[in-house]
Amino acid sequence: MTSPRAQRLRVPASTSNVGPGFDAFSIALDLFLEVAWQPAEKTTLVRKGLLEESPLRLSQDPIMRGMRRAAILSNKALPAGELTVKADVPPGRGLGLSGAGLVAGLLLGDRLCGSQLEAQELLDEAIDLEGNPENAVGSMLGGAHWSLGAKGEAWIHHPVPLHRNLRFLLIIPPYPMTTKRSREALPTSVSFQRAMRQAHRPPILLEGLRSLNPEFIKRGIDDDLHVASRLKLMTGAKAMLDFAYEAGALGATLSGAGSALLVLSRTGEVKNLEARLATRVRRLWGDIGTVVLARANTHGAKFLRS
Repeated sequence: MTSPRAQRLRVPASTSNVGPGFDAFSIALDLFLEVAWQPAEKTTLVRKGLLEESPLRLSQDPIMRGMRRAAILSNKALPAGELTVKADVPPGRGLGLSGAGLVAGLLLGDRLCGSQLEAQELLDEAIDLEGNPENAVGSMLGGAHWSLGAKGEAWIHHPVPLHRNLRFLLIIPPYPMTTKRSREALPTSVSFQRAMRQAHRPPILLEGLRSLNPEFIKRGIDDDLHVASRLKLMTGAKAMLDFAYEAGALGATLSGAGSALLVLSRTGEVKNLEARLATRVRRLWGDIGTVVLARANTHGAKFLRS
């Protein structure tokens, strides 16, 4: 039997929630997870660069989980191979690397097993493995999407238009935040008034992102359900968000479950804002905190030439 050819693919990371879009809204970013596979006698995984801090064993890695699931769905055995993985951002920062890894694994596993699965089936599997739709949708499809679904129902992934001058700054602290810990911090119930205020915000936020209306973004990105509870777990995060607004941000909130912070800006103002945030980050965390500039990725996951 002929050995499968070497493969390379690139999958965008994503920011999710963006305030009121809890477990529903994501924006794919031009920050990537890159995966290379080549035939080998046994299956191994090598993490490079920022991914070296990941504590996950091979069996726990989302790429391997996705590959195994694709093989099961294809009723084929995965060929052994060496995986080499790197990313533009570190894990555990609320930038969707778990979802990106699952998407990468499903796409790669499907290709290695003969490309038998439909794209929609792969996306549904990524959502099922992740437990929530937003990051998997961003990584697979690119762009911005608001997702809606319930048990037994087909998912709806509604594309959200973004203004072409919208830019993102990710404030990345030196510490990760596990999804488990961040979810444990959430309230188990909220008042009717809080729930009502939350329901008012999504259409205002989405119009702000489309039109770059600063008042709409600032008021729409506010959150009554999860951000405040999670910020208490993150040293210096609340003060950093307040400073971002003082420095001219259009909006500022947590990225996903944290620990990264998401800051929104215009193209013409982003460099000055980036410099001010970087100075503040150095004061707080020294050289082990970073500020990363990004824009929306519109292409989603794709294979590259080997």
